[in-house]
Amino acid sequence: MLFGKYMEFQFLVPENARLPARISQRSNLKYIKTVIEHLDDRLRADFRNSCLGFLADVPEIQFFAQLIQALVCRGIRCDKVHELWFNMQGHLTRFGLQEYAIVTGLYAGLFPEGDRYTKALEKRKLKEKYFKSLEKISCAQLENTFVRASTPWADRYKLGLSLILFFWEYYAIYFNYPFSPVSTAARARHTTSHRGRP
Repeated sequence: MLFGKYMEFQFLVPENARLPARISQRSNLKYIKTVIEHLDDRLRADFRNSCLGFLADVPEIQFFAQLIQALVCRGIRCDKVHELWFNMQGHLTRFGLQEYAIVTGLYAGLFPEGDRYTKALEKRKLKEKYFKSLEKISCAQLENTFVRASTPWADRYKLGLSLILFFWEYYAIYFNYPFSPVSTAARARHTTSHRGRP
């Protein structure tokens, strides 16, 4: 891919593969309410202290779903793993880890190395425990599993299920962004020191 004066790019979603759809402008808090109602006090506190904690207090709001759909349709292929590029009327726009950290307030940096991290990635306890025989898992199956009566031992998986319930379609994309306080601080310093300059 060439990002220069003469830019060549391919859309992530080819124009002939885009499906017409009516996009709603309202948030759907059904799953958030389901999660909050079925967590015990300790897990509810863990959820509120997680990166999704703010969702517990989100009111029924309007949001720009059409804008999100427009961005998805304007996304272009890029070899850089930690960057998203968009074609906005012929102008290329980048959204990388720096912008991600600033917008979300989450830490962003390199993945740790070593056996401990590799083993953590290889673990699939939730899939093996609840959905062993399923190739694909629907939101309805996740919700039914989440609300099913369980033992205190099984409750420790509920927070994990709630995270998947929110991100199950975007799980791999979301968690491909690494989180690190050191790199976020460095990135914030870099951003503020270059303010007003390209």
